Amino acid sequence: MDQNLSSVLTAPSQRTLSDYVADQLRQAILVGQLQPAQRLVEEDLATSLQTSRGPVRDAIRMLENEGLVIRQPHRGAFVADWTPDDVREIYSLREALESLAIRYVIKNATDEQIDELENLVHEMNDLAQHEYTQIEATDIDMTFHRALCQISGHRRLLNAWESISAQIRLVVLKHRLRNPADFRDRGISWHENIVECLRHRETECALQELERHMAVSIEWLIKSMEASNGHSQ
Repeated sequence: MDQNLSSVLTAPSQRTLSDYVADQLRQAILVGQLQPAQRLVEEDLATSLQTSRGPVRDAIRMLENEGLVIRQPHRGAFVADWTPDDVREIYSLREALESLAIRYVIKNATDEQIDELENLVHEMNDLAQHEYTQIEATDIDMTFHRALCQISGHRRLLNAWESISAQIRLVVLKHRLRNPADFRDRGISWHENIVECLRHRETECALQELERHMAVSIEWLIKSMEASNGHSQ
């Protein structure tokens, strides 16, 4: 059987390797191992990841398209250092997409699909009963919202949400790290309320819950960012 493995398994293609490097760099940015405004030196990253500079260059380009990396003329690539205005843009676009998702879910989703969202809320409750990391809380939060967009049945909406999902995840994680009690104190109950509104096909109820949650989250995060910037000056 081992003799046949060579006919099945092949070395990763350049594209697959680039995707792998992008995943590693994306995760490093999301958990703060690569800091905002930190310069990304291709040679250093290639050495750390034990690869050539080609996949690293491709990976940086992918992250640039996702908004996690910016390129400055004659200076190179840097981890994006977002301002409060950047955060407002991400939240406002996210709210627009998820508001549309809610309308389509209420119109198109089956009760069984709404059950899937409820099961995710149960998982959130289970997680909150134990010690958990803010990354774990963020991951299940993102899973819920992706599922919301998916069961809407609106393919282009889902594609648009996924195209900014890395930025959404980074903003949500920043909020969780700056306000660690939020997931247990408010986040879970908010998701429960959303599901309840969807279950009863109450559009305005669901939209109001979404708007209220987004408004509170963005206000808290921006105040925290501004306070941090003030202290660093």
